[in-house]
Amino acid sequence: MSVIADLIIPFRIQELSHMAAILQFQQRPGLLSAYKNIFMPGRAAYQGIEALPKLEAQWNKAVDPAARIQQYRDVCGFENDGTFPILYPHVLTSAMHIHLLADKRFPAKAFGAVHARSHMLQRRAISETEPVDLKCFFSDARILKAGLEVDVTTLVSSGGSVIWESVNSYLFRGKKFGEIGDAHPWSAFSELGEEAFTASWHVPKKMGRTYARITGDFNPIHISRIMAKLFGFKRDIIHGMWSLARCLTALPGPAIEGPQRLDVAFKGPVFMDSSCTLKGTDQDGARRFDLFCGKNPRPTIVAQLAPCSETDTLLTQKS
Repeated sequence: MSVIADLIIPFRIQELSHMAAILQFQQRPGLLSAYKNIFMPGRAAYQGIEALPKLEAQWNKAVDPAARIQQYRDVCGFENDGTFPILYPHVLTSAMHIHLLADKRFPAKAFGAVHARSHMLQRRAISETEPVDLKCFFSDARILKAGLEVDVTTLVSSGGSVIWESVNSYLFRGKKFGEIGDAHPWSAFSELGEEAFTASWHVPKKMGRTYARITGDFNPIHISRIMAKLFGFKRDIIHGMWSLARCLTALPGPAIEGPQRLDVAFKGPVFMDSSCTLKGTDQDGARRFDLFCGKNPRPTIVAQLAPCSETDTLLTQKS
């Protein structure tokens, strides 16, 4: 399907009796209307953290073409075992996140928002041919010194059971949001300690465009050096989720089997046409790792992949 066709796939809005709204999709969402909402006036006024809107996005019986999934594996380095890589449900739902954040009932501009953290929990492997029900919704928010941080929770279900879930935190910079509160407890990571393994790779200078064509994330800072400079970067930067995927494919074996949880904080940019170094260690069965870009001594990604129980959950409140 062409990029333009991907952008214009329509969706239906269903108003709920308790004043929430569902954005109902029938296939991978297009982003044209979301981009329009981001740049056009008419956004709701911010009235405090307790007044943030109740919005959901849904896509039932979702499937993605096998060719697209394989393209994703190829550019990230995942092997084809017939199942989704642990990050792929996020790729499948990231456009739904954008629609939620771009909705004019949400009182902060999505343009310039920062993807601060991602927490994912996978209970079992998901077959690439398995239809799944997807639901994304605003679940929590907090006011930090840097601005408003909002959580989007995603649930992936099959046969009525949640098999994959995530909480993604997005930061809207500013000082107008109210009294500063506490950071989320998941934002703290243990120190890396003495490294047990390392890996390195080079980011191809056109990888931003390649990854965007597969995932639909055409944020200009990832595909245009000029636009990235307008946002204060020295050049275009690669998508954080591509860098995270490369980290996962570089981890030494054996792989973690069964239910697992991935926590990651995005600390800084990884530039196109740059060299990256992964440093990691094993901590009580978990893989704790940091990613460094070029000569920057501070990590750009801080993460941990660990086994978990089938009964573990990321949910802090009922959907």
